[in-house]
Amino acid sequence: MNLHVYPSTSKEHANRHFVLIHGFMSWSYSFKRLIPYLNEYGNIMTLDLPGFGLSNRTVRYYYSYEQYTKTVHDVIRANSEDDDEVIAIGHSMGGQIALRLVQWMPEVSKAVLLSSSGNLAKSSLKLRAASTLPFFHHYLSKYVRERDVHHVLQQVISDKRSITDEQIQEYGRPLENDAMYRTLAKFIRQREGDLSRETLHTIKKPVLLLWGENDRIVPVSVGRYLDKELPNSMLHVYSNVGHLLPEEIPEKTSQAIAKFLARKLGEMAY
Repeated sequence: MNLHVYPSTSKEHANRHFVLIHGFMSWSYSFKRLIPYLNEYGNIMTLDLPGFGLSNRTVRYYYSYEQYTKTVHDVIRANSEDDDEVIAIGHSMGGQIALRLVQWMPEVSKAVLLSSSGNLAKSSLKLRAASTLPFFHHYLSKYVRERDVHHVLQQVISDKRSITDEQIQEYGRPLENDAMYRTLAKFIRQREGDLSRETLHTIKKPVLLLWGENDRIVPVSVGRYLDKELPNSMLHVYSNVGHLLPEEIPEKTSQAIAKFLARKLGEMAY
């Protein structure tokens, strides 16, 4: 598996590692503004999940949350020591992988969810059946490419005036690769649903939930649902912020994570 991992080291916190997991149809670029702030508090491992960004788009990979979790875990093991502190940070779809990491992997001590998916069911049987058709990836390619990247960013960023030409170019870059649409068809077919309420109840480790009040992709109601079902969580909602917290408020996001690491959840104040 040709996996693109982007490490960034910290001199002051050599034994702490943040693993950053991007969302659906996104890639590691989405954390570009957050990394310089977060790097003050620990080492950073950013990766492009298989099928996205600059990583391999092989059809031999099994595109499920479980397999993604195993892949990210392999990256963690390769870049950390047994007694290091590891914090999983997931944005949007990446939040589901972060939750699985903190549930299954002893070395992952905490999770931070940034506008995470939370109650999304498995793709419908009809859609899964359609994804097996030989021409389905061509349909996906046509559907996605007909959507203007600038228009999509206007849906996910609260302050539309802040959108830059660089963002339009970089978020559009992975979409130009035809192989991505074959892997996307497999992802539609193989993705599990989000973790059930019963499973969320079993996650005892601390989880910080950060949300944008103006999120039109994953509304705040999902954050409230997760906060209710997770036994050891705290939700903070930012006004005038949309879905892309790492891009819109990188400094505030890193400060919230730093407080999360320094205190118990019940002692946190913003």
